Parts: sequence; C-alpha cells; structure tokens
Amino acid sequence: MKTKWAIWATGILTVILGAGAFGQTPETTPQVLFTFNGPDIDGTPTFFVEVSPGNFMGIAANGAQIFSITSTGAYQGIYTFPYLGSGLRALGFAPALNGQVYGSAEESGDTPAFSELFSVALNGAFTAYPYNPSTVGGAEVPVQHPDNHLYAVMGKIGSARFAQLDYQGNPTFLHTFSASEGVPYLTFLGAKGDFFYGLSMIGEFVDVGIFRLSTAGEFSWIVPSISPPNGASYGIDLVQAGGHFYGTLPNGGTAGVGSIFEATFDGNLRTVYSFTNENFGDPENLIEASDGMLYGTAVGGYTHDQYNAYSNIFRVDPSSGKFEILSVFNAGGSPDCPCKLVQGTDGRIYGISYYQNGSGTFFVLDLALPKPQPFVRFFAPQAGVVGHQVLLWGRNLLGVTGVGFNGTPATFFSVASSQGICAEVPTGAATGPITVTTPNGSYTTTQPFTVN
Repeated sequence: MKTKWAIWATGILTVILGAGAFGQTPETTPQVLFTFNGPDIDGTPTFFVEVSPGNFMGIAANGAQIFSITSTGAYQGIYTFPYLGSGLRALGFAPALNGQVYGSAEESGDTPAFSELFSVALNGAFTAYPYNPSTVGGAEVPVQHPDNHLYAVMGKIGSARFAQLDYQGNPTFLHTFSASEGVPYLTFLGAKGDFFYGLSMIGEFVDVGIFRLSTAGEFSWIVPSISPPNGASYGIDLVQAGGHFYGTLPNGGTAGVGSIFEATFDGNLRTVYSFTNENFGDPENLIEASDGMLYGTAVGGYTHDQYNAYSNIFRVDPSSGKFEILSVFNAGGSPDCPCKLVQGTDGRIYGISYYQNGSGTFFVLDLALPKPQPFVRFFAPQAGVVGHQVLLWGRNLLGVTGVGFNGTPATFFSVASSQGICAEVPTGAATGPITVTTPNGSYTTTQPFTVN
C-alpha cells in the first residue's frame, strides 16, 4: 500500500516530467491530512466549510455521513443518514446566523420519496426538517441572508422554485423558474446583500447564463448567454471577487476544453484564461484568496477510452490572466478530483479530493498567503440604545475576540459565522464607528453607529 507521501510524490514526478511540454513548474505540494478509508468512514468527501478557526464540517457522499475535521486532520463522524437503496444526495453547508450549519438531503432519482432540510450545531446535534418531495421538492444548498432567513432553489428540473426558508425549514415560495430561465444553481448573496446570484443551465445543457434574484423573487439576467463552444456541463462555478463575477466553464475557451471568465454587473463578459490541453482541462471549483488571486481545481479529461487524469490545483491572476499550475495530482487511471477548496482563517488553503487514494482525502496547501483580514460590509440597525442587539455582516469574522462601539468594548457578542456577528451596545458607548478585532487584525467601520 502506498503511503500518503508516495501518492503525492507520484504527482510531483508527473509535473516535473511534464514541465517542458506544458510550461509549468510546481511551486509546492499539498499535505494530506486525512484519507477517507477507515472502518468507521462511509463515503467520499464532497463538501466542507470552516465553522470555527481550525475546525471544519463536511459531508461524505455514498453512505452520506456528516463529519467534522480539524486543521491537523483529526476526524470525527457526526451523523450518518438512513440507508436508501436508491441512493441519497446530501448537500451542504450554509453557516447560518443562529449558530447552526444547514444543508439538504434527498433520495436519488426522478421521483424521490425522501427529502429534508437539516441543521447541525457546532456540538454535533443534528435536526431534520422533512419535506413532501412530491409537493415541495428538495432544496439545493441554501444561502444565508442577513434578514435571518435562508434562501434556496427547491424542486426538480422543470419545476424549480426560489424560496425563502425560516430556520425550521418552512418555505415561502417567491419565484417559479420558467423553461427559458433554465435549471438554476443559486450560488451566493451579492456584496451589498440586496440580490442573490447564480448560474443557470439553459436548453438541455446547450448554454449557461448568470441570473439575479431579489429577496422578493424578482428574476433578471446579468448575462443571458455565455455560449461555451461545446455547450454547458456540470462543474460550472461562480464567485464574486474584486467587484466582478468570475466563473468556470468546463467546455469553454477557444479549445473547448475549459475556461475561466469574468462578468461585470452590467453584463460585459470576457475570458480570463482558456485551457489549451484537455489533459489539464475541466476547471471546476474557484475561490478568491487573501492575496486577490483566484485559486481552483481542474479535472483531467476522458479521452481514447481512458482517463488522462492530470487533476490539478491552479492559480490565476484575474487582472492579467497569468495562469500557473501549483500542484498536479496522481496522473493516469481514474481522476483524483473533482475537488473543493477553502481558505482557512490561518491563511492556508484546505481542500478535499473525491477520489485520491481510492476514497478521497482532506489536504492542506500552504502558500504563505496573508491571513484573511476581517471586513464589515454593513451593520443593522444603524442606531439604538444601550443593550440593543446589532448585526455586523461581512467576511472573515470567525474567531472575533472583541467588538468595540466607538472605543467602548461590547460585553456581550456572539460569532454566528464567518459572515455575521451579533453584538450588544455596551453601557458607556457613544456615537461613533464600530471596530471588530480578530487574531488576524481589526476593521473599523466608516459609518458611525448612533447611540440614542
């Protein structure tokens, strides 16, 4: 049996031998922290999120198990879903402002008999909120809004609806997607908190567009047609970074083997990078890191009746389009990706691979990136009396050690997620800015909070 080091060493050798052909030089090697092949592990990892500094929560597919894992690789199974002979789709996670993490689960197939939203507390307590799949339909991964509701796309192809959910999973349907609006994938809440954005498959995977939805359910297109040359496919992704949208198209680019695109809020579209070799193609996951660069993973192509699986982790400069392959997974055989990436509060990039070592891994890539700094986008309400609860909404807020109202420390505050903090206006506070402090730095709002 190969050791973890030997598995990664195979990938290193492949990069070195291929450097002349593909013009890439490896910079670093990910460290495998955990391999999903133990006796108490059921499934392969498909999704994870950091829920507190150095602590992650994720989902393993197949057997559908929820797990927690630390930045050092300490693994613990939290919950295993009931066995269903037809299989189970378990999706997640969305950290919510009530301190829970939400996801959804549904029986596989066109006519599922089982569907639910679920929540998991940081102590591992699991709660299910069942749906009738024939009348409501399952939810995709929900998105938290600062109005203390979750929002999600629910239902199947041809019957998808946009819904507002309370924390007990009760839906209020706001929009039904027409055939021309495609098959939607809600991905994130916009920077200003007024609209949700996502990608939609149009016309049986012929095309893909970027859409916008208001909290009232008003639908509009940002880009109604991106027109990848070989059509749309699974694996598309969309993020917001530096005031623009960035996304992946597995069939995009001049060679039709993958591209990374940029779209502005007024609908202008440009290609940032086109993959030129199908062996390094099929880009999927994208994240923006603290250095302003985009990082992602790509899955090697399937050609000539075999996988040419040069799955890799890459970096691209969204301004210049400079592209670098940072690390290549084990080449040949079945692919090691798809993968997911998350930048941790410690600045390192953590990832899961679906297939590496046969059953998937949890790994870390240390590129000596800056630790993510806290940022408060807005707070609500903007005025209040001593003892009033104030929501601070932003990013990189895990691990907050202090909140100050014009220099007066808040006695009570709670960190709900990386996006939200609830703080109580302290005795002695005066009108002025709010400062949030984490081990990585501090952020002071430009707008004052008015103490009445």
